[in-house]
Amino acid sequence: MNNLFKFVFWAGATLGLFVSSINAQPPISGRLASALENTKADTSLVVLVFFYDKGLFTKDELKSALDRRGRQFSPRALKRRAKMGRQEMSFEDLPVHADYIDQIADLGAKHRQSLNWFNAASFEMTESQVRLCQNLSFVKNIDRLPAHSKRVLPEFENADLKTPDTGSPKAHLLNYGPSFTQDSLINAVVCHDSGYSGSGVLVAMLDNGFRKGHQAFDSILVGGRLVDEWDFCTDLPLVDSASHGTGTWSAAGGYVPGKLIGPAYKASWAIYHTEDNYQEMPVEEDYWAAALQRADSIGAEVVSSSLAYRDFDSSQYSYSYQDLDGNTAISSLAARHAASLGIIVCNAMANSGPSLGSLAAPADADSILSVGNVDSFGIINPSSSRGPTYDGRPKPEVCAQGTNIYWASWSTVSSYTHYATGTSCATPLVAGACALILEAHPDWTPLQVREALMMTASKSINPDSTTYGWGIIDTWAAMHYSPSGTTVKKPVPTVGPGLALSCRPNPARTEALINFTMPKAGRAKMSVYDIIGRLVYQTATIYAAPGINHFSWNGYDRSGLPLGNGVYFCLVTGGNQTGLIKVTFIR
Repeated sequence: MNNLFKFVFWAGATLGLFVSSINAQPPISGRLASALENTKADTSLVVLVFFYDKGLFTKDELKSALDRRGRQFSPRALKRRAKMGRQEMSFEDLPVHADYIDQIADLGAKHRQSLNWFNAASFEMTESQVRLCQNLSFVKNIDRLPAHSKRVLPEFENADLKTPDTGSPKAHLLNYGPSFTQDSLINAVVCHDSGYSGSGVLVAMLDNGFRKGHQAFDSILVGGRLVDEWDFCTDLPLVDSASHGTGTWSAAGGYVPGKLIGPAYKASWAIYHTEDNYQEMPVEEDYWAAALQRADSIGAEVVSSSLAYRDFDSSQYSYSYQDLDGNTAISSLAARHAASLGIIVCNAMANSGPSLGSLAAPADADSILSVGNVDSFGIINPSSSRGPTYDGRPKPEVCAQGTNIYWASWSTVSSYTHYATGTSCATPLVAGACALILEAHPDWTPLQVREALMMTASKSINPDSTTYGWGIIDTWAAMHYSPSGTTVKKPVPTVGPGLALSCRPNPARTEALINFTMPKAGRAKMSVYDIIGRLVYQTATIYAAPGINHFSWNGYDRSGLPLGNGVYFCLVTGGNQTGLIKVTFIR
């Protein structure tokens, strides 16, 4: 940190002390004032108290605090931040001054979370405690934490103890079982066939509880890839409860061959419990922001969150559409800040569609990936919340299958369901795809990964601002994209084994031409599978010359009958290698 930067922070802190000394009655927000007028005197509200400074008033104190804080971050975190030019600690990274927390607690308020990035802390306070807090010289202002937590619940979730009789084509490296459809729709299967698994990437899951003992996580625990866990509701370093996070985590990174394989099945993980299912105070947005701070400090590169904040029991305490501008909700501000530190934040849009503007915070945040829900045919689910943001930005950015996906049920340690539906089901698939891309391109920033996914998605040529955004992601294509800002064009990930397939036109109406590259002369054939993995068409074996060859397919099955509109997977084998490409027919 240069001397000018240090001086600015020192001067700011000193000025804050002076201002606080002359402003003995810091303002409270209109939102809080209204809540106090309509709440019984002995009822506690969750408030955010913002401070002028962090208790540092000399350059030496500041330097010492910054050095000390830097040592508390993992090398992984500093390396990730370095991609953004943010490896040095700054004022926002410093902890909230503990003495300020103690003085407010001495008033009888209950401390919940300290939000370093905002120089604020959340408390449960009665009206009289709020008034006393206003008399503290270091308090800048006090606001109401407005949103009740609303987990983006799946619309259907019925335990399915018996695995359905479906599976992935046998030519693939892995046996996906019923999860083949959701993985193949985002083109993660070809990434796996080419050796990518999310290895070396750290993904943080934010949800309301995780059943760690489920068999879907056995390989993670045995391999020592659960690197951090924290329960922000109880403030304990242990997360283990049978709840919704079990499903989202398994969709992103579970591994049970023949049943369930997530896109990032060899990634490392942090799991954070941020929603309190048991207490009467249904406000958890501060827990969510605190979890994002912890994810930053341990070095998480990707965050998957299926929580949303809007449209709750009392509109008095809820965010309005006007608040969904990316600059109002604490969770949205935290998400945007995390992106600036090198974290790819994937968040569910919510399940309040199809009305325009039905998204919820923090999906309104800029620079993140907000995720919509499509079915296995690529059609948007009516419940998937719609954009745009209040300030007119398109939302969602991308979509993935979130209708009737296969994931781990939390009812037992070996049960699954094939009927989980919601944007919360689509989001972990996108997060897993981000891990695959970062494995191939560890130097890419969040905006570069975001751009790659958006510009290679199914509607990238003609995106909309409310429903699909840029469309269904194509992980393999995104991995091969050259995003803006890359100074040197790196070789694309090699296909091993693979035949470098391409298709035109795609989508096709009457005929699709599938090109493939043979490393040497040999026999080749093409097999076509539908979305649930059934073989529907197969060519005769041909003799292919070295270099570019092609198969054509008119969208008919082996009996010569036309197949329906939808997504199909063309698998080409030749020269002891394979290649897979997704082809869409729309007649």
